Order: sequence, then C-alpha cells, then structure tokens
Amino acid sequence: MDAAKQSTAAFQLKASLHPFTVLQLDTQDTSAIVSDLQQRLAKAPQLLKNAPIVIELPNQPISLEWSEELITELKVLGFIPVGLRCQQEQHKVAEHLNLPLFNDSPKANKTKPPQSTPAKLVKQAVRSGQQVINPEGDLVVFGNVGQGAEVLASGSIHIYGTLYGRALAGINGDTTASITCQKLESELLAIAGQYQVSEDVANEHRQQTCHIFLKDERLIIQSV
Repeated sequence: MDAAKQSTAAFQLKASLHPFTVLQLDTQDTSAIVSDLQQRLAKAPQLLKNAPIVIELPNQPISLEWSEELITELKVLGFIPVGLRCQQEQHKVAEHLNLPLFNDSPKANKTKPPQSTPAKLVKQAVRSGQQVINPEGDLVVFGNVGQGAEVLASGSIHIYGTLYGRALAGINGDTTASITCQKLESELLAIAGQYQVSEDVANEHRQQTCHIFLKDERLIIQSV
C-alpha cells in the first residue's frame, strides 16, 4: 500500500450539538401514545417523520416487556429512538434496550437560569436548509428565517424579520427563554422541549409581531 495512503486518516471525530425531540411520557397506555403520535404525524409529517427522539419514561415501575413494545411501536411510526431519560431505578430499562441515558433527572433542568453570555448576532437572513445554533446564550437574527431553516439557542431567540422556518429556544432546558419575531409564519416553535407546529398556531397570530414564552409548561403566543 502506498505510504501516503497509509498516513491518511480514515475518519475524524468531532464534537457537535444535535438537539433531539423529547417524548415525555405520562402513561404506559401504548395505544393512547400511538394514537396521539399518529395524529401529530398527520399534522406535521415533514417535521416528525424519521425524527430522532429521546424517550422520557413515566415515573412509574416499567417492565422490560412494555419498554420493548414501546420501542417497536415508535419504530413502526418512523421515529428513531436514540436514548432515554429516566429515574435511577429505571436504568435497567436503558441497559435492556441498549440505549444511552441522556439525563437521570430531566426535571432538574427546568429551572435553569437565563444565560449571561453575550448573544450571538446573525446579520443576514438564515436561508432554507441552513441551521444556526448558539449553545451558550441568546441568538439575534437581523433578517428572515426562511422555510426549511432552523435557529436554535440555549437562551432566547430574537428575529428582526419574518420567521418562516423553525425556532427552538431554551434547548438545554431553560424555561425562562422566549422567542420574538417581527412576523410569525413559523413551521415550528419550541421552548425547552415544548413545541407547536404551524397547524397549531391560531390565525390571529400569523403575520403579526409575536412574543412566545412558556407558562405552566405550555407554549403561549402573544401578538404585540
């Protein structure tokens, strides 16, 4: 083999931030879970189909048989389970399913204080297919966020233009984060894992200057 080829690395390992959708379960009623997910998929197939998800198990005794059934049903629906969030006593479920643990105590992150680091400024539009992330604070966009584009921040997101694409604030669990935009036409809004797709946004808020925030673990949209 040529010496130059031998010295060329076959791959590289790089750190990366990939926020996942969290499926927070409050029941072990598999049929109810599947039915609800089917309805959501019908509303937004392009956002949820083949989506990698982290499953937050209900705070109840979980059988290994039920966990296997759940994973099977999720895969049939087209979801890709990539990990679990669960309590200490449920770790055997993660081991049985051969899935990594993402957070032993997900509830603890929900009171995370606002970030104090400087905001990341984006001085142009975010075009379709682009993704902009600030993992350590707020994100400010001086332009539109196009359809198919995605902006994410651990803090709040401020858009001085029209939001056509997706905006995900508080991606590390900051429930005090918010989203503001000059005009709202979003594909998806999310704060600390709570989200709304375009079909769930009331018509009265469309094309309006809006402020989006969390209250009682629900996403609230206010037109300004």
